[in-house]
Amino acid sequence: MDRVLGTPIRYGMGYRLEGRTCSWGGWGGSVLLVDFEHRLTVSYVMNQMLWDDGYARGLGIVMAACEAIAA
Repeated sequence: MDRVLGTPIRYGMGYRLEGRTCSWGGWGGSVLLVDFEHRLTVSYVMNQMLWDDGYARGLGIVMAACEAIAA
């Protein structure tokens, strides 16, 4: 159980592990996804923090990459 997030999370080398993926998000909206099954790695790090956006920009990029390999 993660004490800060309040949810069960399995970690490996600092990343969240779930099935054959690892991921993590950072303060301000940065995000990383590694999908071993599809041999896909997507990361997004911004050069300016926008507090209103949350993870919308980073997750939009991750979702577009996942949709591209599913097509």
